[in-house]
Amino acid sequence: MKNKSRVIINVIKSVFVLAVFAVLFARVCYVVRQKELCSVQDNFRHYPKNTAEVIFIGQSHCFCSVDPNLIADKYGMECFMLATSGQTVPESYYAAMEALTYQKPKAIIMEVAYCANDYRTLNDGMTHMFFDGMPMCRAKRLAIEDLIEEENRIYYYMNFGAYHQRWKELSESDYACNLNAPRGEFYSDETAVNWEIPLESPDAAEPMPEEMERYMDLLVDLCRENNVELILFCAPFNTLSQGDGMMDLFRRQRIFHYISDYAEEKGVRYYNLFDELNELYAYGLNNETDWMDSQHLNRSGMTKFTNYVMEKGYFIPEE
Repeated sequence: MKNKSRVIINVIKSVFVLAVFAVLFARVCYVVRQKELCSVQDNFRHYPKNTAEVIFIGQSHCFCSVDPNLIADKYGMECFMLATSGQTVPESYYAAMEALTYQKPKAIIMEVAYCANDYRTLNDGMTHMFFDGMPMCRAKRLAIEDLIEEENRIYYYMNFGAYHQRWKELSESDYACNLNAPRGEFYSDETAVNWEIPLESPDAAEPMPEEMERYMDLLVDLCRENNVELILFCAPFNTLSQGDGMMDLFRRQRIFHYISDYAEEKGVRYYNLFDELNELYAYGLNNETDWMDSQHLNRSGMTKFTNYVMEKGYFIPEE
């Protein structure tokens, strides 16, 4: 009997030690990882479950154009911005899967600019922005197995190995909580004068890369299976520098035109705001005051864009 009790006590001690180690190791992984622009997943993990009516996915064109706080406070529609920097179409698919694990939204809204890019992940830094802080769930496991090379997967399950060399550069902010964006919001008050956005012929279209369309098909099916409306939109942006990159911008616009036919075929709502630039300028969008850089809106531009699409009813889920 004494031996049995001793075994039980030893098991309890072992479990306790392992639990303490797991907590400490998780904290170390948090402290050492790069946190710039990485708070979205941490905030989503602490976002109250089953409260969002709408979840936004995509990349910087999404979180620089749409203000989730304005939508919630002014229009009474609770939402979360799950877009992350450099979030590719495959990552957006898994972000939607993650969202549906913890929320029961009426709609998932995706910004489609990266449908024109033919890659599954962007680079290690951007990929860690997507995965770091993401709760361990089926979506994360499937995404790592699908998108990350086998020899690198351990660094996304346990990111200490990716950042262990940061010890010397740690600062006080690395130890602080980064739950500073409860709805995943991002704001910039920087201002850069933009120039006129060149527009491709509205009749010109070009298919999106085949693999990106495959993941879009998976996203459409995922939303249908969960009885969630999928809404697509494209926020306007310019070339990186004036006079350069116009052919690439035209190629992207042709793909955005193609998405219109794709969305119609799939029975999905799609709003290409390149086609409504004149209306946006008439609404008040200003190239002198409303851009953070040539491709992203600042806080002023975001407010105008968000009010415009909400007043149009573009982001309001169908009943």
